[in-house]
Amino acid sequence: MKALVLAAGQGSRLSRWTPALPKPFAPVANWPVLSWVLHHLDTAGIDDIGVIVPGDSLDLYAKGFGTRTPEGTPVTWLAERTPLGTGGCLRAQADFFAGAPAVVVPSDIVSGVGLKALIAHHAQVGAPVTVAAVPRDGMAWQGDVLVPDPDLPGRAAAYAFKPRASAGMRMGSTGAWVVDPSVFAHIPVDRFCDFSSEVLPRLTGLGVPLGLFDAGEDVYLRDIGTPAKLLVGNQEAVRGLTPSAPRQLPGSAPLIASGADIGAEVVVGPGARIGAGARIVGPSVIGSYAEVGRGAVVTAAVLLPGARVEEGTHVESDIIGTGGEAREALLACGPFGRMP
Repeated sequence: MKALVLAAGQGSRLSRWTPALPKPFAPVANWPVLSWVLHHLDTAGIDDIGVIVPGDSLDLYAKGFGTRTPEGTPVTWLAERTPLGTGGCLRAQADFFAGAPAVVVPSDIVSGVGLKALIAHHAQVGAPVTVAAVPRDGMAWQGDVLVPDPDLPGRAAAYAFKPRASAGMRMGSTGAWVVDPSVFAHIPVDRFCDFSSEVLPRLTGLGVPLGLFDAGEDVYLRDIGTPAKLLVGNQEAVRGLTPSAPRQLPGSAPLIASGADIGAEVVVGPGARIGAGARIVGPSVIGSYAEVGRGAVVTAAVLLPGARVEEGTHVESDIIGTGGEAREALLACGPFGRMP
């Protein structure tokens, strides 16, 4: 089974740091979120991974991530020269599919969805697309919604793109799909097309049932696509709430001055420097090659790689650093090492 990762978006909601730091490089406990995604795919026994990235970024991704996952799975960097959307880009990669289904996942979600079980469900129901979904409170869920088919267990009768809130439970899409190339007949050629808002509703409108895989109410999902969500995702990772516990990136050991106070639930990246009398209060992340000046206090915050907190400064519940600094500091640790 192959997998495709959708990583060609602009990351406009993270515009404080993009495009200098592409969204898939945004760090969660110092690992780029794309590293978490590739590790997740490795747990499913995927044979070959393609990552769709902007056409002018191939060298950047190859330098940062290499051409194999830490488990040895081949990674191919696939250029999107013109923005085609999540539907159009799939049809454009028909050669990568090679006539067989593939797992498709976003590049900005740390996920605990059971991909092996998703693949097995797809094979069992025989639908052209299977969507992994989770039961969610309809008043709180803000994403896409699937309506289970009452006559066909394990399938969906309808797909709604970000509908209005309503009382009761909903099956919310996790963004993880298994897609069969037969669905390309419903995707226009060479124009922008969104898979969630156009293709999936079109299929159910034509009476084509979708596979519906219940990933479980308690499965971990964290979209890091906004600054607030990126901050929470980092805090959850250092608190041990993610599917995998973070490990140290490769690189030189951090330099922690005598008298610095490093609290519980704190991750300090390689090459970081923490001055005398500084205090780090968790849940916090100190990025690779970041600096915390003498007497500074960092509380429940994230320092991006290469960021600096000046002497005596107090930072709380914020993300500090620039996209350019973070990119260069991350690349100093690449190709990124093995996730646990």
